[in-house]
Amino acid sequence: MTAGARLAPSAVAQQEGPDPDSFWHGVRRFPTGVTVLTTGEAAGLRGTTASSFTFVSRRPPLISVCLTHSSTFLETIRSGGEFAVNVLVHGQAALARRFADPDRRSGHGHFAGVSHRRGARTGAPLLCGTTAWFECRVDQVLPAGDHDIVLARVLAAGPDPTGTAAAEEDRPLVYHQGRLITTQTTAQTTTQTQERTP
Repeated sequence: MTAGARLAPSAVAQQEGPDPDSFWHGVRRFPTGVTVLTTGEAAGLRGTTASSFTFVSRRPPLISVCLTHSSTFLETIRSGGEFAVNVLVHGQAALARRFADPDRRSGHGHFAGVSHRRGARTGAPLLCGTTAWFECRVDQVLPAGDHDIVLARVLAAGPDPTGTAAAEEDRPLVYHQGRLITTQTTAQTTTQTQERTP
């Protein structure tokens, strides 16, 4: 290549980016919380497990979630405009697996046997036993590579309405390296249990 010659944008991107396997190896080693996103009747009752939930702003109250372009849940919230975020605790790994199952039932079958109440602002199911919930309205959907970033304003928030998670708030459900991990931390000990997701 001669001095001063410029690479095509695609070539620059290939040179600047890491090896895809190395990149994914690093990303999987960042632990995250686990949530179940839900929508109400207006958009069609749906739920999906998501670990890419992030606090964005306190004033105004904003959060974000990332979903793949092919996500049917993404299409649901695009059309309905509202959804809820349910933050899971250590005893809810079964819920995380249930709503991550691509063969799960749709509509009311999504929530058959799952204890929940409907959110006052969105009508989306708020799952019982969670450590926190947020009712949200979509503000923007931003394309980002093979995902879309959903930026949403929080309309209402609170702890589990039944109070059953109050004693478990220090025992979150964590996603790390493709596994669901239960972590209990006290002043003297830290213990972990791991359960591989499908």
